[in-house]
Amino acid sequence: MKKNLQMFKRLMYLPLFLMLFSLSSVAQSPVEKHGRLQVNGNRILNQYGEITSLAGNSLFWSNAGDTSDFYNAETVDFLAENWNSSLIRIAMGVKENWDGGNGYIDSPQEQETKIRKVIDAAIANGIYVIIDWHTHEAELYTDEAIDFFTRMADLYGDTPNVMYEIYNEPIYQSWPVIKNYAEQVIAGIRSKDPDNLIIVGTSNYSQQVDVASADPISDNNVAYTLHFYAAFNPHDNLRNVAQTALDNNVALFVTEWGTILNTGQGEPDQESTNTWMAFLKERGISHANWSLSDKAFPETGSVVQAGQGVPGLINNQLTTSGDIVKNIIQNWDTETASEPTTTQCNTIECIRVAMQTAQAGDEIIIASGNYNFQNKIQGAFNRSAYLYGNANGSSTNPIILRGESATNPPVFSGLDYNNGYLLSIEGDYWNIEDIEFKTGSKGIVLDNSNGSKLKNLVVHDIGEEAIHLRDGSSNNSIDGCTIYNTGRTKPGFGEGLYVGSDKGQHDTYERACNDNTIENCTVGPNVTAEGVDVKEGTMNTIIRNCVFSAEGISGVNSSDAFIDLKGAYGFVYRNTFNVDGSEVINTGVDFLDRGTGFNTGFRNAIFENTYNLGSRASEISTARKKQGSPEQTHVWDNIRNPNSVDFPISDGTENLVNQFCPDWNIEPCNPIDETNQAPTISFLSPINNITLVEGYNLQVEVNATDADGTIDNVKLFIDNNLVRQINSTSYKWGHSESPNTDELNGLTEGTYAFKAIATDNEGLSAETEFVLTVIAVQNPSETCNFNTPSQNGLEDFDNKKFSNVFVLGSGGPSLSNLKTFTINWNSQYNGLYQFSINTNNGVPDYYINLKPKITFQFKNENPEMSISNSLIPNFDGDYWVTSDNGNFVMVSKSNNFTLYFSNDSSTPTCNVISSNQRSQTIKINNDSGTNFKLFPNPASNETIFVSSKNERLVSVEVYDLQGKLLISHNDDSTLLKLNISEISSGTYVIKITGTTSKKRSLFVKK
Repeated sequence: MKKNLQMFKRLMYLPLFLMLFSLSSVAQSPVEKHGRLQVNGNRILNQYGEITSLAGNSLFWSNAGDTSDFYNAETVDFLAENWNSSLIRIAMGVKENWDGGNGYIDSPQEQETKIRKVIDAAIANGIYVIIDWHTHEAELYTDEAIDFFTRMADLYGDTPNVMYEIYNEPIYQSWPVIKNYAEQVIAGIRSKDPDNLIIVGTSNYSQQVDVASADPISDNNVAYTLHFYAAFNPHDNLRNVAQTALDNNVALFVTEWGTILNTGQGEPDQESTNTWMAFLKERGISHANWSLSDKAFPETGSVVQAGQGVPGLINNQLTTSGDIVKNIIQNWDTETASEPTTTQCNTIECIRVAMQTAQAGDEIIIASGNYNFQNKIQGAFNRSAYLYGNANGSSTNPIILRGESATNPPVFSGLDYNNGYLLSIEGDYWNIEDIEFKTGSKGIVLDNSNGSKLKNLVVHDIGEEAIHLRDGSSNNSIDGCTIYNTGRTKPGFGEGLYVGSDKGQHDTYERACNDNTIENCTVGPNVTAEGVDVKEGTMNTIIRNCVFSAEGISGVNSSDAFIDLKGAYGFVYRNTFNVDGSEVINTGVDFLDRGTGFNTGFRNAIFENTYNLGSRASEISTARKKQGSPEQTHVWDNIRNPNSVDFPISDGTENLVNQFCPDWNIEPCNPIDETNQAPTISFLSPINNITLVEGYNLQVEVNATDADGTIDNVKLFIDNNLVRQINSTSYKWGHSESPNTDELNGLTEGTYAFKAIATDNEGLSAETEFVLTVIAVQNPSETCNFNTPSQNGLEDFDNKKFSNVFVLGSGGPSLSNLKTFTINWNSQYNGLYQFSINTNNGVPDYYINLKPKITFQFKNENPEMSISNSLIPNFDGDYWVTSDNGNFVMVSKSNNFTLYFSNDSSTPTCNVISSNQRSQTIKINNDSGTNFKLFPNPASNETIFVSSKNERLVSVEVYDLQGKLLISHNDDSTLLKLNISEISSGTYVIKITGTTSKKRSLFVKK
C-alpha cells in the first residue's frame, strides 16, 4: 500500500503538459475500450477479463432547487473531454419532504426527461452512467422502483454504458429488508436486461458492506455500494469492513465519496483522501465523487464555486475540494489495478523488496540455497527482523512466499539467538511454504495477521519460541511444520508454538487470537518449553495429528507438559506424545484458568491422543489442572502405552474433568447415523490385487449386505468407468450368467483399478477396490542374468546381533519374519521341494509344492518371466526369506537373485505342510540405550531425522532388502535431516556410522 500511495502522490503533481499529452493520446472512449462490465468474484472486469476501475463525478440531488442545473449534455461533454471522466452518476431524487413535489414520485415525467439528457450524453461520449434511485427509504416505493428500472432497462439495456444503482443510502433498514426490496427490483431489470451491472446499497448509509457480503444476492452481476467521507473518522475501521466484504468474495463500487465530513461540510482532508484513493486503486474499485454542484457554503464538498454553474465548471472556477477531485479523476487510469505478479528471487535483497511491494495474489518464489543475513530491518511493533511483510492478500488472492523446491528448501539463517525475528508478518492472507528458518531470537511471528497459512516449514535453533501467533492473529493454519532446538538462550520461553499473549501483555497486544489450527506437525526434540502454549484470551484453537517429543524439555518456568491450554474451546486430539526418556515431563496437557475473566480455562477437550510413556506411566497423567478453577474440561478415549489409567496421581484433577464427549465438541460425539447404517461390501473373487497375462479370462464376484435395510444396487467400475450396474442379489460380472461374459476381458498391458460401490435403500453407499495388473506374454527362458542384490549388501548381517533397530510401521516384509534358511531344490518328497526355517518359538519347517507350470517372478532389470517346472535351475544355497500377506519372498545370499512365490488365488498355489527340521535364525535386539535415534516414528513424511547423543554422525547409508545401496550421506553433526522422498514404500535397512561406533537400524517408509 505504501508504494501505491507514493505512486499516487507522484501522479498528483504531474506537469500540465504531460496531463494534456495523456488526454490527447487516448484514441478510444472508456466504453469502447472496456465494453460491458462484469463481476467476477470480488473484482469488476471488462469485456476482456481485465480488472477495470472507473473514476468520475456524481451529480447532486436532481430534485434539489438550491444549486445550478448540471443535468445537461454540456456538463457531460466537458467532463468526458477535459476531466478524463469515465463515469457520471445521476442522483435522481425520489421523494423528500423538502423537494416541493419535484421528486420522481410526484413528478415522474419531469424527472425522467431530466435524467435522460445525461444518459444520452454519456452514451454519446462513450462513458459509463449510473442511474441512481436516490433516497434513504427505497423500500417505501418498491412498486414505483420496479416500474422505473424495468422501463430504463427496456430503453438502455442493450447498451454497455448503463448501470443501475437501485438503492442509494439505506439508513436504519436491516439487510434482510434491503435484500427483499433489491431482489424484486432486480427481477424487473433482468426481465429486460440480463447483462448490465446492478449496484445495491447497504445498511447504515451504505457502509455495512460486510453484512451484505455474508448473505449476498443471487445474481451474477451485482456489486455493493460503499460510501465514505475522508474527513470523517474512523477511517481504518471502514476500510477493514470493506476488506472483509472483499474477502467474502463480493465486489464493491464506491458510488459516493467526499473529501470532507459526511455532513457535506468542513475542510477537505487531503491526506485521508490520498489514503482512500490508494486503497481503491490497489483493489481495483471504481468511484464517483460527491458532488458535481455549486451549492453555497457550508456545502464544502461541491466541486464548483457557489453559484457559478456550468460556466464555472468550464472556466475552472473550482472549490478546494474541486481541485483535489479533478486531479484525481484526470489522472485515474481505468486499468490501474495490476494483475498478480510472480517474482523469482535468489538474493536476500530481492526477497525483501518483493515482500515490501507485494500485492494480493503476488507470488515470491525463492531458489534453493543458504541465505545468511548480515543485517536486520524493522518489523512489526518496531522489533528487529530479518524479513518483514505488511501487505494484505485476500482469501482468493493470498500473497505467496515459498521455496522453489519442497524437498530442497531455501535456508534462512540469522546472526544470533538474541535479537531479531527471522520472519515478521503483519498482513492478512500470507501463504508461507517450503522454507527452513534457523538462528534467530524468534522464528516466525504473525502480528494481526488473519487467514495466513504456514505449511511445510522447518524452524530450529531459536533463542525463544519457534512460531508465535500474536496481536489478534486469527483464522490461521500451521500445517506439516517441523520444529526442534528452541529456547537456546531462554529455555523457559522456548515453546514450539505460541498462540496469543500472556495477560501481562494484553495492553500491548490484542489478546483474541482465535480460530487457529495446528496440525500434522513434528515438535521436538529439544523444545525446551511446551510444544504448544495456548494463552488466555484465545478461543477455538485446534491441535491435531501432531507428534511431540519430550526429549530436551527443560522444566524451566513450569515447562513440564507437552501442551498448555489457557484459553477457551481448545481441542487437542489425535496427537502422539512420546516421553522419549524425559525425566522432566509430568503430564500430557495442562489446563489452566488464568483469572482474566475472558476466554480462559473454559471448555477444553482432549481426546483420541496416543501417549507413549515408557517406564513412567504411573507418574504421568493424560491431563492436569494446573491453575485456577477451569470449567468443563473433557478428557476421553485417549490411548496410553503401556496401558494405564488417565490420572495415576491424586492431585484433584479428576474432580474437574469430565470423561466423556461433550455436545459442544468439534467433532460429533456419535458420528454414526443411528437411523441408517451404511452397507458393507467386499470382493469374493478376487479377494486381493492380482496379476494376469494378456488374453486372461476374468470373473468378479462381490458380496454386499445392509444390516438395517436392503441393497438397492451394486456398480462395478474399471478406472472409474462403469462396467455394469446389478440390482439383484447376485453380484457377478464376467460369469456365464452375465449378459456379456467378456465384459472384463481384453485389457492390454497396464494397471487398472477395479471399484465396486453398493448403495442401500436409503441412499447410503460403501465401496471396495482391488488392482489388476495385466502383463505381456513372455517366452520361457532357460537362463537368467540377475543384477541385484549386490555382493556387499545384507550378506554380512547373518548371525549378528544388532542394536539400535527400529521397526517403524508396516508396508513391506516384516522384520520379525526375516529369517535365513538353507534350501536344496534337488531333494524331493512326493513332488514337494523342501526348505527349513528355524525360529525362537519352534515354528516348524515348510515345504513348497511346485506344481507344473507354477509361475516364478524374478525381480531384476529384465522383464518378469514364467518358467515351467522342467526349467528350474539349481537353486541350492543360503537364502533370506520373509512372508508378506501369505506370500514368500526369497533373497539369495550368494546367487544374486530374488524369488517371489505368489499365493494369489488367480495363480497356482504354493501349498505348505509342516515337518520338524530346523536351521539358523537372526537375533535382533532393540537397544534403547544406543547413542543414535531415528525419528519421526514411523516415517510418514518425506524427511527423517537421525540424531546422536554422545558422538557426531559420520555417515548414513540406506539399503533395500536385496542389499542395494540407495542413499549414502556423509555429515559431521549431531542431527541429520535425510530426504527419503525418492524411496518407494517398503522396508529398508539404515546403516549409521558415528565417530566411535557403527549401528544399523531398519525402518519402514509409508
